[in-house]
Amino acid sequence: MNSIWETTTKIRAFDVDANGRLKVNTILDYFQDAASNDAERSCFGYSDFVPMGLTWVLSWAKLEFIDYPKFMDEVKIQSWGKKQFKLYSIRDYLLKNSKEEIICKGTSAWLLLDSKSLRPKILTQLYPEIKMHESQDSLNDLPNKIISEIKTEFIYSTQIRYSDIDLNQHANNAKYIELMLDCFNQEFHKEHTIKSLTVSFNSESKFGDEIQLNKGTESGTFLTHYIEAKNLNSDKIVFQALLEWKIDS
Repeated sequence: MNSIWETTTKIRAFDVDANGRLKVNTILDYFQDAASNDAERSCFGYSDFVPMGLTWVLSWAKLEFIDYPKFMDEVKIQSWGKKQFKLYSIRDYLLKNSKEEIICKGTSAWLLLDSKSLRPKILTQLYPEIKMHESQDSLNDLPNKIISEIKTEFIYSTQIRYSDIDLNQHANNAKYIELMLDCFNQEFHKEHTIKSLTVSFNSESKFGDEIQLNKGTESGTFLTHYIEAKNLNSDKIVFQALLEWKIDS
């Protein structure tokens, strides 16, 4: 069995945005699906852990974009468990085009939680024989709190709907990326693409929760933004993100 999960897919019409580029939230969906499939075949996935009262939660992620594939392009997704870092299981990703060129790099930090107490469990303590790829980096970043001094302003608010809810009964992380992207107008998206995205998923939101999006621009540049989402029902920050853009040529 290949110790790195690998699959290929052809980009469908509903995977791309108005500019014909693969959506950033779809890329996160690809990566999360790869993580799930790799965990399932290694016997520490959803079907194994739910009966044990355990659940995986994505806590933090960073993506760097080199190029964006288009409709009908074929891409390869790769994923592997890299190492244990404190409470986090670190998992990396690569997205490649049909020429085997890397077009997106990703890394992520996952928490394994007791479903009732929400206390963290350490994967490598439960499975000491697990094989990790510590020497293989897609990105070498590790999870950190996002602390920003960028002044923000209210952009819009929205409500979590039925279609936003996933298998774990809360809004999916890829949905938060959609909310983030909606903080920018169509003209901005037409002229810019994301160069890098760092996001910290801080708390959950459930059906009916009201979410407020605030955005700020780094002083001296219009290409670096800080976005945070607040759950007005719980008064908690749902996610924080730093986006670095580049002018699309």
